[in-house]
Amino acid sequence: MISLKSIARSLGITVEEAERRAIIALIREELRRVRAEKAVILARYGIEKFDELWRKIEEEAIDDTIAHDDIVRLDYLEHREKELEKLLRELEA
Repeated sequence: MISLKSIARSLGITVEEAERRAIIALIREELRRVRAEKAVILARYGIEKFDELWRKIEEEAIDDTIAHDDIVRLDYLEHREKELEKLLRELEA
C-alpha cells in the first residue's frame, strides 16, 4: 500500500499539506452526498427549501404524519450541511 508520505513527496508537498487536502476532499464529498440526499427529499414534495416544507404543512397541503420521517431527516441534513460548510471554510482559510 502506498503511503501518504510517498504521495506527498511525488506531489512535491508536505505530508501535512497532503493530509489537509485529503480532509478537504473528504468533506467536499460528504457535502455533495448530503446535498444530493436533501435534493431527493425536497423533490419528493416539489419544493426547493426546508422552510417550504413547513409552510406546506402549516397550509395543510402536506400531512405532517406522512412527511414526519422526511422532516426529521431534512432537519438533520440541514444541520450536517452547515457543520461541513463551517469545517470547509476553516480548512480553506
